Amino acid sequence: MLKQIKCRVEPLFSTHLFAAHWKMSDWVFYFLLVPALLVIIFDLPAGIKDTYFILTPGEITAYSLFLSNYTHSSLPHFLGNLFSYLVACFLIFNFETNRRSFRLYSMFMFLLLPWIISAVSLEMVGLQTTYQGFSGIVSSMFGYLSYAIYKFLHKFCCRHMNLTFLLLIVIMNLLLVLENIPSEAFQYSLIITFALILVFMQKDVIIEVIQIRFDIRRWLERIPHLQKTYLLMVFLAAINFLFILPDLVPQEVMQNGAYVNSVGHYTGYFFGIFVPMTIGLISNDCHKQK
Repeated sequence: MLKQIKCRVEPLFSTHLFAAHWKMSDWVFYFLLVPALLVIIFDLPAGIKDTYFILTPGEITAYSLFLSNYTHSSLPHFLGNLFSYLVACFLIFNFETNRRSFRLYSMFMFLLLPWIISAVSLEMVGLQTTYQGFSGIVSSMFGYLSYAIYKFLHKFCCRHMNLTFLLLIVIMNLLLVLENIPSEAFQYSLIITFALILVFMQKDVIIEVIQIRFDIRRWLERIPHLQKTYLLMVFLAAINFLFILPDLVPQEVMQNGAYVNSVGHYTGYFFGIFVPMTIGLISNDCHKQK
């Protein structure tokens, strides 16, 4: 039985999925340890949360500035963020081709980003509400997922693809966000103009995709039905989450009696895209100099 399962699963690793060859320690840390810590914090007594974890106007502390990004007071809020985190992790594990890149980014995400989210939220939203929740960090993971998908496509599918593709994804997300906020025709015109310019800059990528489409089709025909089903599910999920920013910035800022910190979501999302992109550019420059 185990051999049959192994024969069916191993071919998935022979494709480009899981190309980073994640270690067991990675799976344990991201899928067990981090969720376990979130559960422990969620189960803490309300008095401890109010004192150290929830960022409350007028009682701002160093503890709450950092820890407020890891705590929840309601079960639906907690479960929603935990589920989104696990989905983002799973997709990143599929598309990230360099585990060291995600490990390095995780240090910035877990240790630096909480301070930035709290500071930006207090500055932009003000002191009229309390702040708590893991959603800012989850948003950054979806931003990182976009970067990981770009690297994956560049490495295995489209050599002509460059960072303008990633910027095009960002612009398209911003265009969709305009549906959720009061917007003027000028804003639509400006973003659409940028999008068209970026699409024109992708002309070499479009030509390359047209040229290799038959190679991709022949490759898909050679792999088992189970793999094709898995690939289809993963890529459909990835396409969906490439355009998740409108869901992170909803039209209704009050949901289930709680304030949705869209500013924190914005901050996390753009942190997740531009920080790893910057690290990657610096790393490539250092590699070329050597």
